[in-house]
Amino acid sequence: MLALIIITLLLLVAATAVLLPMPDAAAEDEVGAEDDAVGRDSAPTTLEGALTAQLLRGEINQRQYGRALGRLAARDDERNPMAVPGTDRPDATA
Repeated sequence: MLALIIITLLLLVAATAVLLPMPDAAAEDEVGAEDDAVGRDSAPTTLEGALTAQLLRGEINQRQYGRALGRLAARDDERNPMAVPGTDRPDATA
């Protein structure tokens, strides 16, 4: 009975070893190259991204970052105002 249990466990371990994919060194190199491509060398594509990058690099402090984002939000609100739901009704008051 003990031999049957041991053989069953050995078969399960062998089947698991065969079925699990082995890490491929070439795949790891591709992932590393992919991380480098989108890592530190990529330039931000938005003003918010540029401000965040400057903050992380220490070029601006948190106060400057906050003021810049505030000015950016005010500019965005001026250029693209958003209506608050419910203000389009004739009986709504401002």
